[in-house]
Formats: sequence, structure tokens, C-alpha cells
Amino acid sequence: MLTEITPRCHETILKGLYAITIPTPFPVGDVFAYLALGSDAAPLTLIDCGVRTDEARAALQAGLEACGVTFRDIERVVISHHHTDHLGFAAEIAAESGAEICAHRLCALWLEQPEPTRRAFDAYLQPIFREGGVPEDVIKGIEFISAYLGSFVQPTRVTRTLAEGDQLELLSRTWQVYHTKGHAGDLICLYQPEARVLLSSDHLLRDISSNPLIEPPESLDQPRPQRLLDYLDQLQRIAQLDIRIAYPGHGAPVTDVPQLVQTRLAMHVQRAERLRALCAEHPRTLYELVLAMFPRLRQPEMFLAISEVLGHLDLLVRDGKVMPELCNGVAIWHAT
Repeated sequence: MLTEITPRCHETILKGLYAITIPTPFPVGDVFAYLALGSDAAPLTLIDCGVRTDEARAALQAGLEACGVTFRDIERVVISHHHTDHLGFAAEIAAESGAEICAHRLCALWLEQPEPTRRAFDAYLQPIFREGGVPEDVIKGIEFISAYLGSFVQPTRVTRTLAEGDQLELLSRTWQVYHTKGHAGDLICLYQPEARVLLSSDHLLRDISSNPLIEPPESLDQPRPQRLLDYLDQLQRIAQLDIRIAYPGHGAPVTDVPQLVQTRLAMHVQRAERLRALCAEHPRTLYELVLAMFPRLRQPEMFLAISEVLGHLDLLVRDGKVMPELCNGVAIWHAT
């Protein structure tokens, strides 16, 4: 039985916009949902909605109730991207209130057909892992965690897709939609230019680096998306906006976006250079590079680490610093 929950929510610098803290069972810790109270010009809107656990439901409901709101009152839900800790209660809220569900079109399959989409995702990853020299037991462990994450998701219909350049009315203000692929290919941020406020989801995080994850292309006849390269491009683009404060999906607000972006760019350059040095010592597989970069890696972190190392290899290939050579179906990475 759950104990009584003390609401963890606070108003942002914008009157009527509240950050609600929601626990997750994952190492990343708490996640934020953002409640924008309704007005004559805009429906009552929840941006993201946590992971679907009993503890998260209690925390979300307590935060909403502190603002005088219940699930039944929510008129619109905006999902920033398809990761499990951001879309958990979309189906439950829609069933209870009839709320409009808004997300990028690439997120729609994850909401409407989560289980077949997850299985297709896992199937796409298998040859990448095998070419990377990842052992079969490690691949099975990654698939087990994928199934665990999928168990938190219930299907719901997306009633409006959001794309780069679209506008949303929140708090009687017009917000701009930015499609910031990188951490996820479907990730969107919302920007209010007059208030200079960005809802950055997981694109900008102050205290931890966003991890651009391996994803399939829209069509399987297309090459694998290079999500780290996408992420670096989108970081620099968002840094050009006049942002007073960015409210993220996790952790404290960001008050100096250009400085944070420069820090992140430098970090990725350093990590890529470390990988190049490892390849220069002697040729290695992707999996060997992962273990060399992260020697104390735990199984739940394996997919994140593989994604990061492959992303930095993409960066090094772009810059002509490493190249792979296939040997018996396994790619061996050499410094050039």
C-alpha cells in the first residue's frame, strides 16, 4: 500500500506553468512533467507524464491536485519523445478525460503500437550488435531490458502530430515547436520567444549528458541514423536561440544554454579522441571499445554505452580519423 504522497511541484518563472516531480525506477532518477494551466486561448495541457508505476501515478496525481487538477481535467497531453519515462500515463489520461494526445509523427508508432514497434526495434539492433562483436548473452540481456521497459507502456492514439515549425498555444502564449533529433529521433522542444523559456525535455540536461541512442531509420532501405551527429547539430542550433531558462526532463533548470552547449561539445570531442587513441593502440571491435571506455559497466547501462561509442565512431569516421574493416562479419576499427 502506498503511503500518503507529499506533492512535489513548483511554479516556474511563467505564471501558470508548473513542474511536477515524478519518481522513476531507473538510474536516471526523477523525471519532470510540466502542467500548463488552461486559458481562454489554450487548453489545460500536460507536457510529458512520467513512467507508469504506482509510485509515479501517486506523485503525478498529488502534483496535479496541488494545482487543483485531476486526470479528468486534462485537455491535452504533449509527449516530448517516446522513451518510457516520458509517456507513461498518456493512455490512462486519454481514457479518463478524452485528452488530445500530441507528439512528433515518429513517436506515434511508439504510442499507438508500442509492442510491435519495440520488437522491430530489437530486431534492427541485432545485426548491429553482432557486427560490433557483442556477445550473444549481452544481446539477450539488452533485449530483456527492452521488454522490461516496454512493459510500462499502454497503447493510445495520437490525435495530433507536431513537427518543426508548428505552433502550440500554452498559457495564452504561442510556443514554437523545435524538432531536435539526437537523444531520440522524435524529440521535440517547445520555445516561447517573448518569455525566452525553453521546455527542453532530454535535449538539454544540466547535470548529465544526453545520450544519443541507436535507432532504426524511417525505412529499412535507408542508412542507420547517426544520432550523435544529429545531436551535436541540434545543440548548436538551439544555442542560437535567446533563452533565459531551459526547463529539462531531468534535473535543475539550465540558465546558461550557450555555456552548457560548449561544455557538451567539448566533452564529445574529448571522448571521440580517447576512442581514436584506443584504436591507434591496436584495432578493436565496437564491444572491445565499449569495455575499454567503460570498464565498470553494468548490464542495464550496456545499450547506452554501445550507442555512445558507436556515435563517437560515427564522428571519427566523418572526420577521417578511424575506419572499420570487416573480418568474418565483425567490424574491426582502425585509426587512420
